[in-house]
Amino acid sequence: MTDFLVLFVLTEFTGVNYLWSNLVGVCVGIVLSYVLCVKWVFLDRRYNQISLEFPVFVVTCLVGLLINQLMLWGAVEFGGVHYLVSKVAITVVIFVFNFFFKKLVLFQK
Repeated sequence: MTDFLVLFVLTEFTGVNYLWSNLVGVCVGIVLSYVLCVKWVFLDRRYNQISLEFPVFVVTCLVGLLINQLMLWGAVEFGGVHYLVSKVAITVVIFVFNFFFKKLVLFQK
């Protein structure tokens, strides 16, 4: 939800290109996601040290970000779909990818 808000505000109110807005929104979302994952979602943690865990978490998010950006660009530029409509569909795909990838790599003993 945070990434949607940042995407919308930066694109609609400041005129930033939707891909840059999405990049900033996803980066803000990465930090929030880490905090929520550690505090409420995954109680079993493989490393249990932020210095080891957070960089791996960010790398997994960057993979998701790359997929997110490519799908968003393709949907808008080649599919003619509005960036917010595209973002909704892409978010479902990225959520599933991120959840299972993080669970496998980080949050399973």
